Amino acid sequence: MANKRSRRKRHVKSPCKPQPPILKLGTLPEPIGETDLSTLNSALGFLFGRLREARVEFEQEGEGGRRGIVNALGACWTFITLFKTPLAESLHVPILRLHEALAMLGQGRTEPMLKAVRRRGRAPSGPAYAGLKGHAVATVQLLILHAGLARDDAHRAVATQLSRLCVRPERGSGTVTATTVRNWRNEVSSDVGRHDTAAMMYDYKLAHGQEMLSALPKDQARQRALQELAGWVQLIFPELRKPS
Repeated sequence: MANKRSRRKRHVKSPCKPQPPILKLGTLPEPIGETDLSTLNSALGFLFGRLREARVEFEQEGEGGRRGIVNALGACWTFITLFKTPLAESLHVPILRLHEALAMLGQGRTEPMLKAVRRRGRAPSGPAYAGLKGHAVATVQLLILHAGLARDDAHRAVATQLSRLCVRPERGSGTVTATTVRNWRNEVSSDVGRHDTAAMMYDYKLAHGQEMLSALPKDQARQRALQELAGWVQLIFPELRKPS
């Protein structure tokens, strides 16, 4: 009897595992306090978990990765609605509407916001292509600094890698050439205030690449820098084929 009571007592006193807070709309304040950190961490776990799932869908699903993009947008606007004031101000609505419009494309309906608008003059680069230019120019600089290439040779090496990936210039149907890359380099250099995506990507990739390549021999540094560029391009533009 004593042993049974002892076992029963130990069972009653065994602590329960803490449960994560339940995420509800409009529960987080905009300035986060110490008492909100647990809920915020759960919200961030939700956001990053959904974004990781969306990235897999972006890479593996068809239609140019549309399903992954739709789900990534859904994760972003849902995350915003967890905050009280942003929810009250409807800050999530523009992302919600874009999310809905992209989803409707799969149902055969094109919302006005997704219809092409004809404009005169030269259109600026989209953020993805601007990032490509910045990464390409950073790779040129890395090849000069760590692989010992002359500037013109570095331009040609980057252009060759991009051509193997079937990257096209922004305009026209030709291939990326050394001259194309040289023009990108001039464009990034002229952005002294670092306002454009290309210049910001250049700074980030240059700093990251210098840490990665500083201890490598020149031939390995060249190979690694070009591989990094190829991997990034294929991640951002999954429709491009792998280099031959």
